[in-house]
Amino acid sequence: MLPTSSESTKLPYFGRLSGPASDGVPTHSVEESACLDAATDEFDYLIEKIDRAPFIDEPFRHVNIVNFLSAEHFARVIAEPQITRPRAASIEALIDDLTAQGYEPQPFPGCITSVDDYIRYIHDAEAFNRELLEGYGRELLEGYGLTMRLRAYRSAFLRRLIEFLNGPAFLAALRARFGVTGDATIETAIQKNLHGYEISPHCDTRRKALTYMVNIYSTDEAEEQSIHTHLLKFKPEYRYLYDFWRCNADVATCWVPWSWCDTVKQTNRNNSIIIFRPGHDTVHAVKLHYDHLRYQRNQIYGNLWYVSTNEKYPVHYKQLDLLGPLQKRV
Repeated sequence: MLPTSSESTKLPYFGRLSGPASDGVPTHSVEESACLDAATDEFDYLIEKIDRAPFIDEPFRHVNIVNFLSAEHFARVIAEPQITRPRAASIEALIDDLTAQGYEPQPFPGCITSVDDYIRYIHDAEAFNRELLEGYGRELLEGYGLTMRLRAYRSAFLRRLIEFLNGPAFLAALRARFGVTGDATIETAIQKNLHGYEISPHCDTRRKALTYMVNIYSTDEAEEQSIHTHLLKFKPEYRYLYDFWRCNADVATCWVPWSWCDTVKQTNRNNSIIIFRPGHDTVHAVKLHYDHLRYQRNQIYGNLWYVSTNEKYPVHYKQLDLLGPLQKRV
């Protein structure tokens, strides 16, 4: 049977459609399978909401659904002890508490995974060491965060929800609604992004077939804080980049400076989901500056991942800056 609220289970498998079966897919007894079938019925309304939601074209094509989870389900999510934690006395106490609740540091853009180095940075911003950043944006970022991902679910309800959001029905619905073709896998998890987390403006890697985020803040006060994803447009002088990435699908997209873009909207509403299919114009970014000891930026975060892409050539933002050399001449 599914675990009781006192039992712990590891992060559920990531579903897959179109291609061989994923490794690590758990087997279930007849009783467990019956429970999972019931869970599908329990959350089917989420698929219906996605199917009915209109597309929004500004600043790029996306779906934004307010009150994504039902009022009952949202109340149950934020009432879970693993989601809403008491105020912490210090960053050390916060990380100890989250670790005890089943969270672990997650490799994530704009973040580091060393708890000791992160604590050192929180106590002293001068301790920032960009060499600790891996992957994108090392030259652009002025700080880093820590992403804590929930790895062990102690609530049967949370596990059913995440199983559903990683399952074949939800994957198939997303693929159909957003026209995703080809071999793709799904990855959905609950995580907390702590202060300092930053991702400079970017379109998302071409390996992503879909990006989605559900805000599950423990307080509506969080809507007013500087913790939300910015949906952006390139400033007029940099809009040539839209055509460059649209016409050169084998060239990787890259992070660019904030000064190249303008914010059009932020995804600040609690219990809302934004979903978009990354492309040449899906510019977005985030920069967290808030008191994470009081509450955290909680999200159900997910992606569809292509198994392979046609991307061949990496690129650095300085290679794409046609204005930089001209400005130096002035």
